[in-house]
Order: sequence, then structure tokens, then C-alpha cells
Amino acid sequence: MRMKSSKCLRSIGMAALFTVHCWLPAKAQEFSGYISRMPSLILQRPADEMWWQSLVHNRLTFGWQLAEHWRVDADVRNRFIWGSEAMIQPESTGFDAGWADLSWNWATAKKVLGNTAIDRLSVTFEREKWQLKLGRQRINWGQTLVWNPNDIFNTYSFFDFDYPERSGCDALRATYYHSATASSELAASVNHYGKVTAALLHHWSWRGFDFQVMAGEQAQADVVLGGACTGDFSGLSWRGEVAFFRPVKNFSDTATIVAASVGVDYTFGSSLTLQAEALYNNVGNVFSGNGLLGLYAAPLSAKYLSICNRSVFAQASYPLTPRLNTALSGMYFVDAKACYTGATVDFSVKKNIDLSLIAQYFVMAGSAKLSEMQALLAFLRLKYSF
Repeated sequence: MRMKSSKCLRSIGMAALFTVHCWLPAKAQEFSGYISRMPSLILQRPADEMWWQSLVHNRLTFGWQLAEHWRVDADVRNRFIWGSEAMIQPESTGFDAGWADLSWNWATAKKVLGNTAIDRLSVTFEREKWQLKLGRQRINWGQTLVWNPNDIFNTYSFFDFDYPERSGCDALRATYYHSATASSELAASVNHYGKVTAALLHHWSWRGFDFQVMAGEQAQADVVLGGACTGDFSGLSWRGEVAFFRPVKNFSDTATIVAASVGVDYTFGSSLTLQAEALYNNVGNVFSGNGLLGLYAAPLSAKYLSICNRSVFAQASYPLTPRLNTALSGMYFVDAKACYTGATVDFSVKKNIDLSLIAQYFVMAGSAKLSEMQALLAFLRLKYSF
């Protein structure tokens, strides 16, 4: 079994690199990336089900400075998945939510699923105080670290730890820099269904605090108003953001959805970092009987950041040695009576090789139907960066 697994890994890694170089220009002024191998195990109760999965994840990043004011960027993500039958369904490779479908899925005779996706492909023009960017890109307006009500273009899940770059959207973004601490930004994106999200954001600093306000329309369905503030109190970092969503249709007689998050973090002289965050999102209980999958898949959008109205988060991280870092985190979904606990151990084997052990535990006891549902996910990841 070990010999077969090793051969499969080498073949998959070579296939990933070959796939990308077939259609991207070979000469890039900037080039980096990583490749990782991550086996995982999932246990769920009360059915006492167990599944395993193995994932090879390869990412390649290219950049070209075409002229003084012009730049092109492209990032490619390759993934190969095999394991228990329940874990290698076609939907396991994800869905391209962009206006252009820049992903390709396939399966081999040995039940290995593969996916190649371009999640960054953009052209940037910069001149004096202006920056224009067209194409697939990440528009990150969120300020808090776990739940981001202002992140209406690219919402992501805290639990998806193996995708630190996050997904992109197909958008046009124009930024004007009034000064070193103030800017205005207008962005518009189109999703897979042809729905437009467009918004204007203004950012400025005042007396050591950073502020932003935004207004726009999300997916041609909701009018959005929001803002954020970040600051520092003698080393205690504070972040807060809020957004209000109201349907375009039936605007006058429909309730407003509110998403508001506030968080703090502090790093001691010993390098121990403590972090806490709270979310209010008046969505009611949207668990909908989907079991723990509903919890793991959240957020659905910036409008629905959690499975219930009130959620809290806490995390502690500490480097035991310069090469060994540990973290312990937890969430409590108050109205749904669901809990999450996560533990991470990261070890730097060499300068560009990292080994990580990640565990995620979920428990749900909020209703008779879902009473005492539990799920344990364990991951072991070896990552090589270049």
C-alpha cells in the first residue's frame, strides 16, 4: 500500500505541474507556489461512520510587469482527491462561482478526482493616484479575523484552513488614493448566475484609528450599508464591522438583516497571543436539519455568516520553540447550542518544508433530532513551498 501511495503521489504531482505549464506562458518575471500532501480522517456519531481522504494540493503563482503602468497576475490551483467513496463525489472538488468558469474537473479509473482552477487572473493599471484592476481577483473589505460582514464579494469559511488565499471573483475595481491614509474604491463583480454585486467603499484614518464606510448592492438582491473601525489601545488590537442588508424587492415591508462582529487580540512579551471575537447575525436558526454539514459549510454569504443569531470565538496561540507553534481555538453557537474546538500544531521541518497536525471537533445538541451529533476531523499536512 505504501509503494502504491508513493507512486500515486509522484504521478499526481507531475501531472499537476504539467497541466499548468501546458496553457500558461513558461516565462514569468515572478514565480512561486507550493505543493502539499494531506491525508485526513473523519469520524461522526451517533451513526459511528468513518471516512478517510487523501489530498494533494498544488498552487502556482505567476506575475508579469508588462510595462511601467501595466501588470498581469495569474494563480492556478490544482487538487487531487482519493479515499472513501463518500468523500470523492464530484462536488468534493468545489464549484467555480465566477462569471467565467475557469475550472476543470476530471476523474481517473482508480477513482481519483482532480480539479484545476484559475482563481486569480487579472490585469492591473496604475498611474499616479489611480489603480484599475480587471479580472479574477480577491476583494477583501473585511477587518475582523473570523466573521466579516463587509466582505460582500468574497465570503469564506473559517474552517477552510487549507485555502489561505481564499477564492476570487470576476470583477472590475477602481481605487483612488487621496493620501497615504485615505482611499476610495468602486468595485463591481458578476457571479456564475449573471448577478452583479457592486459597492463603493471609502477608507480613512483619524487619531490612530482606521475607519471605512461602504454602500452597494449584493447579487442584485440586497441593498447593503456597512462600515468598520480598527484601532490599538496600548497593544490591544480592536476590530469591529457591521453591515445591514435589506431586499431590493419589498424593500419597505421586509425586515433588515444585521451582521455585526467585534474582536480583540493581544500579544504578550512571551509571544502568547490571545484572540476573541463575537458575532450578532439576526438570521434565526438556519441549521435546517442539515446536521453538522450545515455548520461546517457556513458562511453562506456576508448576509448569513453563522447558523444562528449569536456566536462567540476564542483562540490562544503560542510558539513553543522558534520552529514549533501551537494554537487552540473554540466557537460556541449560542442559539443553536453547537460547539467547535480546534487544535493546530505547526512544525517547520526546514526553511521551506512545514508539517502540520490539525484537529477539528464539532458537537451539536440543540434539538432532539440532532441531539449529541458529533464529528471529529483530523488532518496531517506536509507542505513544500518554492
